[in-house]
Amino acid sequence: MRGRIIGVTALLCAGAAQAERVSEPYAKTGYWEITTENHRECAMKREYPGKTADDEEGLIIVYNPQSKAAVLGWAQRKPKFPAPTHALHLQLSFLKGKSLDESWGSQPFDIAKSGDGYSLIHLFKAPGESDRLLRDLASHDTFALFLGPALMTGLPLNASDAVAKLRECSSKIELPSAAPPTR
Repeated sequence: MRGRIIGVTALLCAGAAQAERVSEPYAKTGYWEITTENHRECAMKREYPGKTADDEEGLIIVYNPQSKAAVLGWAQRKPKFPAPTHALHLQLSFLKGKSLDESWGSQPFDIAKSGDGYSLIHLFKAPGESDRLLRDLASHDTFALFLGPALMTGLPLNASDAVAKLRECSSKIELPSAAPPTR
């Protein structure tokens, strides 16, 4: 069962339901696994086992160096939120020590049913957003999502080395060359 929730989330985060998805291991650092996805983007993912299989959670970040976009996915088997619709606005926050960084504010997360759980996915595509997300992941201790005043999840990160490996992986992806100008 473990890994299945992350695997489905990886498919959803990486964008398309492609018939032949290629995911190859790139590195492992701490609890994080870094992979290349279809030879054009890199992902870092971590599973958080719960006391029971129903409590398992996962976090995945997929980064596309060509578009400079990142996708953040949080997966959970037994959601603690209201009956899911197609999207929820959640407060994205990061914690370092006792300091809570709420500067991301409320963000729309798309909801997708994945096996026996749910994945909540947000795309960071505005200029600089993906770099800011990666900096926050690397420099904070905890990732948190709130629905109003209720804490949905608070997950330990310890992700600075994983973010460095994600950036390294992304730097090795060959971007398509621009077509030569026509005369």
